[in-house]
Amino acid sequence: MSVRKRQENKRCCLAQQSASYSFGAQQRNAYDELTRDMMGFAARNLGGQIQAAWQDFHLTDLPVPYDPDSDEHQIFMPYFLFQWDPQRPRTGKKASRRGGIVTRWYQLERAGSLSEMDRLLLEQATAQPVSFWEVLWSESGERIGLRDILIGTETQVIERSASRTLQKGDIIYGQAWNLQAISIIGCMAPICIPPGWKGEVIELRKKLRRKIAKQNRELAADDLVRYADAIRLTYLTIRDGLHRQPQFANTDGDPLVFHTLHFRIDSPETGACCV
Repeated sequence: MSVRKRQENKRCCLAQQSASYSFGAQQRNAYDELTRDMMGFAARNLGGQIQAAWQDFHLTDLPVPYDPDSDEHQIFMPYFLFQWDPQRPRTGKKASRRGGIVTRWYQLERAGSLSEMDRLLLEQATAQPVSFWEVLWSESGERIGLRDILIGTETQVIERSASRTLQKGDIIYGQAWNLQAISIIGCMAPICIPPGWKGEVIELRKKLRRKIAKQNRELAADDLVRYADAIRLTYLTIRDGLHRQPQFANTDGDPLVFHTLHFRIDSPETGACCV
């Protein structure tokens, strides 16, 4: 290949890359504007329900006070806006119903004013599963190659921020959106899961495969939507495990208990003492 031809190909690739980044920025700006409007809508109409949604997100009946300043807000708010539905059955075909109550109500109220981009974003936010993604490669400040550990799907997403810190083998809990010519990370948990926790996700994959074993097929994206609670429970287990303080034990597995001993010495010269 001639030098001139190589230069032309390089300029073409750079132009395509620049166009992708520009389009990605437009998508991200549109998403930010949409979620701000939806958050305002939810605050006016469902503000009293956010504690219940926070409780459902954590899959517990124990009191978990809602904390708007928590880092977990990064993954909770998309759940609240796009997936939360307290009336959705936990099992059966209806468990895969797409779109939470905030999204459905918002779409009814804004039906005449939603742009094509808004509809595309809402469709991706409600249709794509929130799953565990393994980082295959990362180009710092540009894009990331990902593989869904549960169903094996591979994609590359334009992501300038996370690509600066994520490394090959890292695992993220989040959602990938296919937006026409590009893909982006729609939402992502605030923690990077170390490769050592991949076994927990593999165990989850085995459990999900057993659930559909009689259907003689592989796990699919719709299955991950239906079993979203089980997937989120695995994330919460890993998250809590990462934050848990290390436990010390002896070789028999008994916890080590520290004691403070006080000695009163009668005579330093003789060494006699009593406790």
